[in-house]
Amino acid sequence: MNPETSTATETVYQVPCSRTICAVIVTYFPDLQLAERLKKITDQVAQTVIVDNGSPASCLERIKEFGNNPAIHLILNESNEGIASALNAGVRWAASRGFQWVLTFDQDTIVSPEMVAEFEMVARSYPEPARLAVVGSNYQDKVNGKLLSWSGRGTDNALSTKIPSVLTSGSLISVSAFQTIGGFRDGFFIDCVDHEYCLHARALGFDVVVTSKPVMRHEIGHVSEHRLFGKKVRAANHSPVREYYRARNSIVLIREYLAREPRWLLYYMWSWSKSVVFIFLFEKDRMQKLGNTIRGCVDGLLGRTGI
Repeated sequence: MNPETSTATETVYQVPCSRTICAVIVTYFPDLQLAERLKKITDQVAQTVIVDNGSPASCLERIKEFGNNPAIHLILNESNEGIASALNAGVRWAASRGFQWVLTFDQDTIVSPEMVAEFEMVARSYPEPARLAVVGSNYQDKVNGKLLSWSGRGTDNALSTKIPSVLTSGSLISVSAFQTIGGFRDGFFIDCVDHEYCLHARALGFDVVVTSKPVMRHEIGHVSEHRLFGKKVRAANHSPVREYYRARNSIVLIREYLAREPRWLLYYMWSWSKSVVFIFLFEKDRMQKLGNTIRGCVDGLLGRTGI
């Protein structure tokens, strides 16, 4: 690897580009289209790490075939250790190989060919690039066959916008900031892992931004659309176990960061509250999900985390 560099005050700053980025993809029961999505990523970066979280043998056989490519490294966990732990393993492997930037993905994200080029432009135009902890991807959300653009986040002609939190998938992570932050919070396991990391980064004086241009397609949950009082609403349809982690980690997040990020967290609380109502009104297994939500809230108030 021969990264492009520019001199900073104390350290050598590497510009994020195709030669200086390692991608980390977390898999868990991936579908047959993973290879196609993976190629769109590997074509844009120097190295890729696949961290599998305990997929069955039938999936592992396909995943192991990717390891025949010298530009792809495999980390195969025997059990599901959670998204945070898997991301930490991938980023630390990349750091051990000298990478200063890591691009993190869920297994179902579809990236655009210009994603990395967009990140490079954002970093080059940012007034203090060494302060960047996370550059998130603006995205299009696929809902019932329709693509909904979220490009309105950008302002004026800026290439990026500073915001409190971005999705983990499609996020460009500064390894230097990662080491200062201490990594993703293992105890969260899944859900709010991205929010906690970003809010922690901001608390330490780092910046979190999102690209103005949508550079990926990503779906959160298994969204279904419904009508409520004449308005269109969407239910996420997460599994019952995820509702436990979402509730628990949301409460922990609110307890720890509300004083520092009141505006964003009040909005988050409102959105989460609406999603709980939509579970009751529209989703299957509603009683189990609501029971897990209550149990998660209790554990969150008691400060319990972990698997």
